[in-house]
Amino acid sequence: MLKILGKIGLLVPALATATVWLVVLRLKNVPVPLLGAYGLLLIGLVAGLLWPGVLGRRVTRRRVLTFVGVPVGLGTLALYLTVVYHVKDLPMLLALAGAACLAGAVSALLRGRRRADDQGTRRTRRALLLGGAGLVLGMLSGLSIGPVERQRREMLARGEHERQAAMRAPGARRRITDGAVRVFPIHIGDTIVTYGQFYGGLDGWEGLNGYLRTLVDKAQIAVPVYAYLIDHPRHGPMLVDTGVNWEQAHDHDGYYDMTSRLLTERDEYRMSPGQDLRVHLARLGYDVKEITTVFLTHVHDDHAGGLRYLPQATVVMDRRDWKHGVLYPYSFDLVKDNLSFPAFDSGAFGTFPASQDYFGDGSLVLLPTPGHSPGHMCVLLRLDTGSVLFMGDTLYTLSHLATGQVRQMTIGGADTIRQLEAAQRIQQLLSSDPGVVPLFAHDNTRYQFDLVTSTFTDGTPGAAGLWELRRHMQTVLTPEWRLRPGHTPRFVAPASGPGLGKVEFR
Repeated sequence: MLKILGKIGLLVPALATATVWLVVLRLKNVPVPLLGAYGLLLIGLVAGLLWPGVLGRRVTRRRVLTFVGVPVGLGTLALYLTVVYHVKDLPMLLALAGAACLAGAVSALLRGRRRADDQGTRRTRRALLLGGAGLVLGMLSGLSIGPVERQRREMLARGEHERQAAMRAPGARRRITDGAVRVFPIHIGDTIVTYGQFYGGLDGWEGLNGYLRTLVDKAQIAVPVYAYLIDHPRHGPMLVDTGVNWEQAHDHDGYYDMTSRLLTERDEYRMSPGQDLRVHLARLGYDVKEITTVFLTHVHDDHAGGLRYLPQATVVMDRRDWKHGVLYPYSFDLVKDNLSFPAFDSGAFGTFPASQDYFGDGSLVLLPTPGHSPGHMCVLLRLDTGSVLFMGDTLYTLSHLATGQVRQMTIGGADTIRQLEAAQRIQQLLSSDPGVVPLFAHDNTRYQFDLVTSTFTDGTPGAAGLWELRRHMQTVLTPEWRLRPGHTPRFVAPASGPGLGKVEFR
């Protein structure tokens, strides 16, 4: 009985590990038929090692290892090299292979000493061969470090060359210093997401179920990633979010470690040289070193990646996000000593029970909007002719303000409730103050691409510009926050074969 329980105790974690690995491979777009065949081999290996008799009376564990284990091992290596491997792994892989050879050599040597016959001699000879192979692999591991680092330096140098060329391209402007508060939308590349993740929150895309659906449903779209530059006459140049950095888009696997690579998609970001944060700032007449403050709506990597270019800036974010929301810490390595956590002790702000008047002069107010992340916050900036509300990911697009009809994937449970409560407070704020205009981080509609971009061309929208944005909101949404006809999103599959779909509004 104890033996059976022990085998069951081994079976459960083995199957759990295999399931996680299969899920990771599906996330990496491994075809389902191939994944199914590989999964059956994994199950056969686990079952055969624990209960070899299941596969036949004459089946032994050695045969299971030979006829099932070897194909599984080769398949695992092939899948790893195909979907996870990055050149920076080479020294580690060689070192692991060398260590395995040395361990095999020690085992063969110890077993060979126990016998004085020909088999003992063969085992000793095998130990010497394995030991030699282990030493060679160890030397290759050390020798490979230099070329791997050189390859990465060359790649970064090519990126720097492209960035400098983008900075020198015609059309750059000089910084305007006339005492006005200016806001510039900065389109920092795109992120590739599942359509249901972006628009399917009312169709079952919620919590764990939603995440699992992203593994199976590959109807994907590209949506923009926006940060916003604020030039304030009293408080200097600031940013709301920072978008992604060049390495995330062009050297994704090199930027993330192996564990993170398993949980992210290789092509999740794309960015042209001209969309680099540093290029954007330079072409607007600013130096990235001038940025004094970054207001981070939340810690997700598509909003925090550009922090690597801003080691001098104070990064203002909710403490709850820092403690409980960071998934990949790489973006924060250079600013983790410059973090500032607002206390939200400035009292209520409209329908928001708490707020933070950051500078103490009413010019910029932080509003807690948890749900999408533990400490998500929105930022309200006073302009000369009105206000803008930086939404972060509380709501992705203008259409998402119709929360009863359009919803992004939410975390589920209490977090979904908190996010919807935050959205309702935003609706009430926009209803009560017609001078407030929402600005989104991922809006893929005409509102962002045409109106926001043109209205903020020189950073100062003026009363007429803000009124035009509010007027467009009224053509999309009713006063009860319902979508008007012609503005309901719909996924359009690519015309031929796999690829990115589009979103139409009908």
